[in-house]
This record gives sequence, C-alpha cells and structure tokens, in this order.
Amino acid sequence: MPHAEGHPVFYFHGFASAIPRDFAESPKITAVADWAARKGRAFLPQNVDYREAPRRSRELLDGIGDDVDDVIFCGASMGGWFARIMQLLLARARPGLPIAAVVFNPAFNLAEFGHLLEGPQVNYVTHQAFEWTPKHSARLVELEAAVDYRGDLPFWVYVDRDDEVIDADLSDRFHRDFARFHVFAGGSHSFEHAPEALRDFDTACWPLPPKC
Repeated sequence: MPHAEGHPVFYFHGFASAIPRDFAESPKITAVADWAARKGRAFLPQNVDYREAPRRSRELLDGIGDDVDDVIFCGASMGGWFARIMQLLLARARPGLPIAAVVFNPAFNLAEFGHLLEGPQVNYVTHQAFEWTPKHSARLVELEAAVDYRGDLPFWVYVDRDDEVIDADLSDRFHRDFARFHVFAGGSHSFEHAPEALRDFDTACWPLPPKC
C-alpha cells in the first residue's frame, strides 16, 4: 500500500468484489473519488480479501504514516463494516487523530449474520471462484469483538431503503444510537445515493467545528 499522508480517504469495496480498473463501472466509487479530489484529499481505494481481513487491517495500519492530519475511511456493504473496524483500530493506535467513517449500506453484527456468507462464492468483478468457510467467518467475528463497535467516534451511515440484501430497518435499529444514520428512499444494495450522502457529510464540516 502507498504511504498515506496528509488527508487520505480510504475506500473499501464489498464482499466478493474488487476495485474496478475503470471507476466508471462503479458510480459510487466515482462519486467518492470526485468528492475527494474536490476536497484536495488523496483517494486510496483498497482491494481487500476479507478471508484475510485481520492481516489486511495490520497492513493498512502500518501504511498510515505519522504525517497524516486526519483520515476518512469509506466503504460499502462489507467494506462499510471494514471501514468502521479500521477507524476503531487506528483510533486505538493513534489517540487524538481525527478519524471518520462514512459508509453505504454497511454489513453489521457479523457475530449474528456472518455465517450467512458461508459456501461457494464468485467475485463478481474478477470472476474468481472461492469458498467462504466457518473459519473465515470466525476471523471477522474476532476482529469485530476486538473493538468497541458502538464507540463514539464520528460515524456516518447511509442506506438505501430498497436494499435487497441488508434490511434498512434492521440497520437502523442497530446503528441509530451511535451513528449519524440516514435512509434514502428507493435505491438498492449497490447504493445509488453516494453524491447525496457526501453532500450530507459535507454539512458536518468534519473535522472542523459545526460553524466552519
């Protein structure tokens, strides 16, 4: 991973996915990349094999230099869950560093739902087949248990009401007490409201005070 400095925005794709070579294939990645460019932030999309999520999290932490001023972790679906994990891990390693997580249709509570991933899978970007096993589920549960997922670090959760994979009402009940949670009408699991979500995030003026 390139050395991260300044004001990086990390982006994590979902389960059984990858970062496409052409961002035009993913409107939400395009939206985040364009938003980061307008803000003068380095956009750092990351491929993650979630079977090796603990190892990948350590690699990412090692690549974040002492010269970062703040960090935004962004992601969709499993990548949204991983963005929150990375936020919490980095906060423990770097107390006082401003760190936000901004996520779209995130996975959550893998201790309860992680087993639903188990079985044969195909990466829909690379078309590579792989097997998700109980051992892989256990690794994610252990990673989730190693942090205070409901902690009070700045956390923005945006979901589409018509997400056909992750129930918006369940997500609301899980996240509402510790995240800035917003539901958009319509949409899908692909998340079709990234520009609107980022405009909402802009209103927070993070990491500056509300009157910035």
